[in-house]
Amino acid sequence: MKKIGEFPRKGIRPDGSLVARLNELDVLCEVHDEVELQRALDAGCDLIGVNTRDLRTFKVDAETAIRLADQVPKNVVKVAESGIQSGEDIARLRAAGYQAFLIGESLMRAERPGEALRALVASAEVRVPTAR
Repeated sequence: MKKIGEFPRKGIRPDGSLVARLNELDVLCEVHDEVELQRALDAGCDLIGVNTRDLRTFKVDAETAIRLADQVPKNVVKVAESGIQSGEDIARLRAAGYQAFLIGESLMRAERPGEALRALVASAEVRVPTAR
C-alpha cells in the first residue's frame, strides 16, 4: 500500500507519513521539480515519484523525469509518473534509472485497458534487455 504526499513548504512533512511507516506502509512522495525533490530528500524519503504532469496546466513534459533522474540518489527508489504511453518511453526512463512506473491516462483512455497494458509491457520488454 502506498500513501502519496508532497512537501508544500520546507521542513513540513505530510502528517500521515510517520503513521504510515509505523504501520509498515510505503510512502510514495510525489515531486514535480528540483525544489520539491530536494525537500523530499531532506525529509528522508526513499520512494520518490517524479510526476511529469504540471498539475496547474495538466501539460506533460517528459523531460522533467529525465532532468531529475540524476539528482535522485542510488539508494532511493525512482518512480516515473505521467505521460508514459509506449515501450520506448519505459525504455528511456529505465535507462535514466527509474525502477517503477505509474501509468494511468493512456490505459484509462484505451478501449481495452488490460490488452493495452499487456501490449505496453510486451513492447517495453522487447526494447529493454533485462539486467543480469
